[in-house]
Amino acid sequence: MFADFSNFAGLRLVLWGVITGTILTVSAARLAAQFPAENRAKACSREHFEDSAKVGRFFFRTYKNDESGEACLQVVRDGEVLFRRTNDNGGEFTIGQPVVEDRKVAEAIPNGTDITGRGRPDMIVSFYTGGAHCCVMHYVFELEPVFKLLATLDAEDSYDALFSDIDHNRHYYYLANDWTFAYWQASFAESPSPTVILRFEEDTRGGGYHLALDKMRRPAPTAAEWDKAMQEASTAFTADNPFSGGIGPELWRNMLDFIYNGHSSLAWKLFDEAWPAARPGKGEFLSGFCSQLKISPYWPDLEKAIPNAPPICATAKPKDCRFGQVRPRQSKP
Repeated sequence: MFADFSNFAGLRLVLWGVITGTILTVSAARLAAQFPAENRAKACSREHFEDSAKVGRFFFRTYKNDESGEACLQVVRDGEVLFRRTNDNGGEFTIGQPVVEDRKVAEAIPNGTDITGRGRPDMIVSFYTGGAHCCVMHYVFELEPVFKLLATLDAEDSYDALFSDIDHNRHYYYLANDWTFAYWQASFAESPSPTVILRFEEDTRGGGYHLALDKMRRPAPTAAEWDKAMQEASTAFTADNPFSGGIGPELWRNMLDFIYNGHSSLAWKLFDEAWPAARPGKGEFLSGFCSQLKISPYWPDLEKAIPNAPPICATAKPKDCRFGQVRPRQSKP
C-alpha cells in the first residue's frame, strides 16, 4: 500500500472583500493546489511520465498530463510506492534543485545532499501550481534511515525561493519571502514581501524550519539610508491610495524592512517621526499593522526579534485586516 499524503487541511477559502468596487479573492491556483486528481492512478500512469531521479534505492518520478492539467509525484523503493501526491490544476513537480533561469534559481544542489544538517540524505521536490501570481511549494524528503516527508515549505508567490549554501560551508538555508501583507491596504503589485531566511532546527516536534534571525540581520542603516527611508515613509502620506485612506505602502514597507532586518526599534521610530502630527488614526493604523504582522506563519520566531514593541502593538490581536477574520497564532513556520 502507498501512503497518499494529499490533504485538505491547508485550504484557506477566504473572500477578501469588496474594495473600490472590485472583489479580490484568494488565488484560485492556491485553492486548487490542495486538491488531488480525481483518478490518482491515471494521473501517475506511464503515458504521462515526465522525469525521474534515483538516489540509492529510491526513485522519484514525476508525471504531467497537459490535456487534463493533472500532475503527479511518486516515490518508489524496491517496486513499492512509498509516497504519492497529485494535483489537477495544471501545475508541475520538479525533482531536486536544478538551475532554473526563468525563476532565478542559479544554485544547483545534487540529489541526496544533506540540506538539513542532520547528516542524512535528502531530496528536494518543488511544486508550482500555475495560475495567476501563485504558488510555489518545496517538499524536503529524508531518505535514511527512515523515509519520510520531513518538511513542506509554502513559498507562496516567491517564484525564486530556493535552498542556498549562503556561507559556502555546506550548510543550507531556505530563502523565500513573507507574503503576510499581500493585499493589505494596497494592491498586490505594491504589497511588500520581506525576505526570510530559514534553517532546519531540531525542536520538540521533531524538527522544522525556523527563521535564521542572525542571517537576516543587517547592519544599522547609514545616515543616508535612514534619510531615504524617512523620505519614502513621509511621502506615503501624500499618496493617492484608495485602499488605506490615502497612505501609501512605502510607510509599512520600510517598517517591515527594519523589523525583518533586526532593527525593530527603528521601525517604531520611523513610524512616529513620519506620521503627520495633525493626522488622526495613528493608533488605529499601528494596531492594524501589528494585528496583521501577528498572523505571519513566521511570527513565533519573529516575535523574538521585537523585544520592545509599543504597547498598542504588543496588545494587538492577530487579525487578518484584509477580511476581518481573527486567526489563531501559528505554533511554527
